[in-house]
Amino acid sequence: MVNSEARNLKLKPTKKQNQSELRRLDFLSQDRSCESEYHPLDIIVSIFLCADPFLQQELMVKMSLCQFALPLLLPAGNKGCIFLLWALRSIVKKWCPLSLRDSAGFKETNMVTTNIPMFSFIRLGSCSISKSMILNKVLSRSQQHHNFFIHADMECGNLSRRISDGLVELCWYLPSGSVDLDLFPEPMTILNLRGDAKVLHTQVQFLTNISSAVFLWIDNVDNDTSKILKSLTQCPASIYIVLTGNSVSSETEQHLNELIDSSVLKEEQILARVMRNNAEFTEALQSILRQVLVRTYQEITSQGLRSLEKLAKIARVKGIVIDEDEKLCSLGKARSESIYNYIEGKAINQFKSESMSFQGHTWQQISKIEKEQCRPKNREEKSVQVYCNDLEEEKSKLQKQQRAKGISADMKRFIAALTHSDERKYMLQWMKFGLDSKSRETLSVLHDKYKALYEKSQEQSQQKDSTTNKLLQQLDQQITANALGLEHFMREIGLIYETLIKQEYHNKEESRLVQMLPDIVANLLLDGFPLELVDGDVSNIPLQWVTDVLKAVEVRISRETSVIGRETKVFVLTVLGVQSTGKSTLLNTMFGLQFAVSSGRCTRGAFMQLIKITGDLQKELGCGYIMVIDTEGLKAPELSNIDGSSERDNELATLVIGLSDVTLVNMAMENSTEMKDVLQIVVHAFIRMGEVGKRPVCYFVHQNVNDVSAHDQNIRGRKHLLEQLDEMTRAAAIMEKRDQQFSKFSDVLEYDAVENNWNIPGLWHGNPPMAAVNSSYSHKVLELKKRLFQNLKENTKKRKPSTISEFIQWTKSLWTAVKYENFIFSFRNSLVAEAYKDLSVVYTDVEWDLRKEIHSFLGRAQNRIFNTNQDPGEEAVSLKSELIVFLDEQKRKALQKLKEYYSTGHNTNLVEKYREDFIRSTESLIIERHIYVDRKCDEAVQRRRALQKLNDIKENYKNQIEEEVNKLLQQYSQENKEMDETQLKEVFEKMWQNTISKFKHLPSQKANIMKDMEQSLHQSMLTDTKVLNQKLRNKSLSELKDEKLQINHNHVESTAFYSRLVPNWIYSIFSTKAQELCDEWVKECKQFVMKKVKQEQDHDSNHCRELLRAIDAKIQKHKDQKFTFTEHFRVDFKLHICGFALNQYEEMHERFRKKNDPLEQLKKEKSAYCQSFMDIYQEKDHTKQKAKMFCENCLIPAIMQAVDNRLGMEIVQHMRHHCKGGKFSYRKNFQVALMLYLKEKDSFDEYYRYLQHSTSFQLDWLKEQVVQHCAATNNNQIPLLCSLALNILHKIVNRLKEALKDITDTIDGSSLADVVQAIKNKLCEEIQITQEKLGPVIFQSEKVNPQDFNQEIASFISTNYLTDRIKDWGKDVAKKITALPSDPADEFYTILCGCGERCPFCGVLCDCTNREHKQHSAEYHWSQGLNGHKHHKTGHLVSENCTTDVAGDSSFRNEDTGGAWFLYKKYRELNKWYGSWNIPPDTSIKTSAFWKWVLYKYNQRFAEKYSAKPAENISSWNISWDTITNDIEDKYKVMINEFY
Repeated sequence: MVNSEARNLKLKPTKKQNQSELRRLDFLSQDRSCESEYHPLDIIVSIFLCADPFLQQELMVKMSLCQFALPLLLPAGNKGCIFLLWALRSIVKKWCPLSLRDSAGFKETNMVTTNIPMFSFIRLGSCSISKSMILNKVLSRSQQHHNFFIHADMECGNLSRRISDGLVELCWYLPSGSVDLDLFPEPMTILNLRGDAKVLHTQVQFLTNISSAVFLWIDNVDNDTSKILKSLTQCPASIYIVLTGNSVSSETEQHLNELIDSSVLKEEQILARVMRNNAEFTEALQSILRQVLVRTYQEITSQGLRSLEKLAKIARVKGIVIDEDEKLCSLGKARSESIYNYIEGKAINQFKSESMSFQGHTWQQISKIEKEQCRPKNREEKSVQVYCNDLEEEKSKLQKQQRAKGISADMKRFIAALTHSDERKYMLQWMKFGLDSKSRETLSVLHDKYKALYEKSQEQSQQKDSTTNKLLQQLDQQITANALGLEHFMREIGLIYETLIKQEYHNKEESRLVQMLPDIVANLLLDGFPLELVDGDVSNIPLQWVTDVLKAVEVRISRETSVIGRETKVFVLTVLGVQSTGKSTLLNTMFGLQFAVSSGRCTRGAFMQLIKITGDLQKELGCGYIMVIDTEGLKAPELSNIDGSSERDNELATLVIGLSDVTLVNMAMENSTEMKDVLQIVVHAFIRMGEVGKRPVCYFVHQNVNDVSAHDQNIRGRKHLLEQLDEMTRAAAIMEKRDQQFSKFSDVLEYDAVENNWNIPGLWHGNPPMAAVNSSYSHKVLELKKRLFQNLKENTKKRKPSTISEFIQWTKSLWTAVKYENFIFSFRNSLVAEAYKDLSVVYTDVEWDLRKEIHSFLGRAQNRIFNTNQDPGEEAVSLKSELIVFLDEQKRKALQKLKEYYSTGHNTNLVEKYREDFIRSTESLIIERHIYVDRKCDEAVQRRRALQKLNDIKENYKNQIEEEVNKLLQQYSQENKEMDETQLKEVFEKMWQNTISKFKHLPSQKANIMKDMEQSLHQSMLTDTKVLNQKLRNKSLSELKDEKLQINHNHVESTAFYSRLVPNWIYSIFSTKAQELCDEWVKECKQFVMKKVKQEQDHDSNHCRELLRAIDAKIQKHKDQKFTFTEHFRVDFKLHICGFALNQYEEMHERFRKKNDPLEQLKKEKSAYCQSFMDIYQEKDHTKQKAKMFCENCLIPAIMQAVDNRLGMEIVQHMRHHCKGGKFSYRKNFQVALMLYLKEKDSFDEYYRYLQHSTSFQLDWLKEQVVQHCAATNNNQIPLLCSLALNILHKIVNRLKEALKDITDTIDGSSLADVVQAIKNKLCEEIQITQEKLGPVIFQSEKVNPQDFNQEIASFISTNYLTDRIKDWGKDVAKKITALPSDPADEFYTILCGCGERCPFCGVLCDCTNREHKQHSAEYHWSQGLNGHKHHKTGHLVSENCTTDVAGDSSFRNEDTGGAWFLYKKYRELNKWYGSWNIPPDTSIKTSAFWKWVLYKYNQRFAEKYSAKPAENISSWNISWDTITNDIEDKYKVMINEFY
């Protein structure tokens, strides 16, 4: 901050002090000084004595801007005084001397090296008037008064000085070139000695030796003073005596006359204040000073024009300490001179050409090639792929040329100097001074030429002279070529690193030099030096260099803070605006930075600086650093005639806005004519950022608005600005094809017309160069700074600052998007992709949790339906009511998890636009699962009712059997007849046979499945009835089950489009592909049938219809541009599948009939009844037998069924959390796992099957992975399948034990039937104990002790029987998994494999994670050749991917276009299928290295498979596995080693 009131340092007393003074009436005291108050000069001296040399430089610059006098000789107590030459080195001034007044030119130089006459003002004794006050009046116009020097009438200026006597201050008077405004025609330096010269001998001797004239201020001349005057007249400077008293004493007159008479003085060298007021006295002094100044410039002598640098030599002789003689400063100077001396004798453009070759013409050519690769404009007839390959080769040659030149000797010296950290800052500052001086010297000549030529062109005819324009462009290029600053050296370092870091070095020393560069520059960046982000000369970013420097910064910060696992946050602030609107000055004032400033194009490209935040502010702002990015001015006049200047502005604006958290849009004046152009650029950039969820805050800063009421009165102006912004938003949205999304500026970002508009007054108070900085400017900038910080505090949670790593990723992704003109890069941006991945992982977890919980509810519901003693329909109604409440709660939890992610997740603002999609997907899943559970409950009710019917019949049979058994027991007990077990079994067998022979048993009717199947076939093939009947006449369905379906010429026919291309088409061309499809479909349909069969249901005619609908869906979904399947194929295929299904359904039906035959069920209980009969007859305690019967017939089957029901989901749960690489937790990881599997197999057939039959391939692979995972053994050599099952078993058994314990406490007086019912009730949701199997258990159980019964059950289930049964599953894991009700592979497929839709061009699968996506999309598309596409003219497989074609002007034709050529870029307009795909027009989306390598390796095989010629120009695709691995890790954000 620059404040021209900074010297007003008087302490304000507190309220308490004021009250105390009033009580004591201290205000009447004559002495009002306070020990805590100091003279401002004492404070300035003490500050400079304490400040380090670089802070001294900064203080000098700020004081100079405020037009404060600057300390030159600093009193330092016992050390004497210090000559502050180093501290003054940074001051550069502009002025217009008399010689340049007519040409309206100016001079710009460093004030330390400039030869300017010096005039010293010294006081001898006390004076009755303030010397400093009069000097201020002498140097100021009445309308523009400045207090250059502190005087007694200023705040605290009347206090006694304690340490500042002996201080010599300087200020410069610099003319502006205006006769009316300038007080003096030429520049001059005014030196003001503080204190009495009589006691300051060193300072006086120095000043009298170096000044052109010395003005001695005296009240009276006595003998001592006269002697001093005589001695001073011997010095080389002209002596002038200024008599300051109101009157001249006789003694004074006498001594002065003596001096005049002795020719020591002339009368004109004496100025008396007598009879003059201050104004007249000031005017007289100005007149003398003006005369002396003119005479000094006319009489060039050794005493005339001198620079401060030359004065330092004189100061050394006088014993004055020079600050530049300090050791580190001297070492830094010596190192800089060792580099700078090589530049001194050369022209700048020559030096840059020889010693800075990396940023020369070759770098410009490389940058042009990179842009041409991104936006091919000159490819003519070449394909994009071939053209880009040619450009890549050309770029490689240029880079090779660069490497061949190597690092120049000058740059090696510069880099070596940077390694010396102690004097590095000095060296760089010395370099800056020297380079800036040489550039100013060279550029001033070129600017003059440019100006003269431009003025000449304006005088010519209205029609522009093309020759003059060319000359102007050449001069502009020369100006660029002859600009040389420290930034050029730093740029060269960056380009050296960018070019050579990937080179294998033979020179170890040079290799070490290159590798250490990021660390060196990172240290400089943290020390406050700017880093070039965008090379303004070529509008390019050396991305590797910037990345590695920022990584090194991050490493150093982590090392210094010693905070592990928590990265430092960075708040990014950028400024944009038209050239010369004070952008750099605004940042310098706001943060105390040192961006280059001047009127004209100072900043080229973009530079960044880091500002460290410490203390409580770091916690409040939530970041450790502020990164400030300064940019070159937009709408630069010197670039207006250059092609692409508008594009350059758009690129820069998009980049810096995209990187920033806050953007300041700087505009000069409220109604600037350039404002509209700037706003258009800015609005475009904000719309592009809004697409990826990046919504930076924007402040419009209107500069040079001085009216204090401007902010309040300009409501109409703010309204007009908002209208302009809305208008531009609509126009920009149409251009960006986002007009449906953005219609007003507030749609783009949060904008408040009051809070987001700031009026800043003009920087200068008066006319430069003698103008001081306007204090209101600094105060207003400070208010804006506070507002920025307040905004950051308020939005810490909403907009979290980025880490340095994230900033790096943003920069990479954003620059790629800018280069490719791709601003619809939602998935391409690495941070967006990472945020979307995190969101997808969260959603996948949410979806899985929902599925698991709902599956668990369904299991409990089915158990309750089967266990109920009431009507199962009533139980189902109750369950459906509970389901609604349950699903509402699950939905609330799921949406809460998504909400929590958006509240606490990282970078969630980047995926805000997907929030609604994922919410809809969650709601859709809830609805779908609701319908599913309802249907399953209805099916359970139907099965339960069917079992009830069966049980009613069986109950009748059972009652008769039990009645007969009771008769036998009664008969033999009365007879008291002794019988052994064999006799008892014979008696029971005879009774059993006699009883069942009396049953009127009618087996269930056998279904005519073949008839159902044939009817369904006819209904589904109404148009193909004739062909169907012919086939069925020849063979029945049952005869077709074992035949392999072989494709013949009647099954396929050429499409209308292809038959025009190949009139005499050959069936064999398509037969292979058709046979592959047929075999795949047969396999999938048979799996469909077997899945139905596995459910062990009775036959339903709907089974046939569902199967035929599935077949129709497959055939209709087939899309091939060359052939279609005929009616003969449809008939043959359905007959083949139905023949297979017929056999399977009949076997299923037969098994169901036997299983559910009442008599068969009763026969299974025969042994149980027999055992009960024998136990009762023998009067045995059959409690144990009843318990065993209950366990074996009822409990164990129920437990094992419950384990089966839960096991599938448990396998999925375990694999999601324990498989390496998280390959089953997220779709992208799953895709990586598939690629690694394919690479491991490295079989063309496997690659081809994955590409062409992805669904079945993925399902088969998932099944294989499930089996492998479940077959893996633990430390106890138990397969994982068994371990998971045992875990489920133990939970059920523990629950059973708890139930038995609860029942035991309450069973006094209960029957066995009551106990069994109580067990059922307790476990009604865990297991299914059906009533039908309880007959033998309850029969004749009156004498069974219920407590003993419970103990026997607990004892039985505690044995190893159950665990042994489960461990037996390990003998054939695959068989057991196949038999599970819930197939883990199917569950994984549902979660991981998406919607299954394929890109119409390359065939890649849609990879949207959320179920309810509006459009299909894939992050990375394949080369179209992998899907069989070939060039129509050449027949070669296409190597380009569809994103490249959609971005270009090429066309395609196929069956869908009716054979007509159709532009790729308009593919959405073709039909609904094409329109459902979002294929970004982006040449930056490269085919992944993996699939490039696959096409390269199997190019010939793919060509043969697709009847095409191999793809051309893919020799560069012979990629190493390391490169492929890096590409996969980069694209999919995974670590490959985690998958092994």
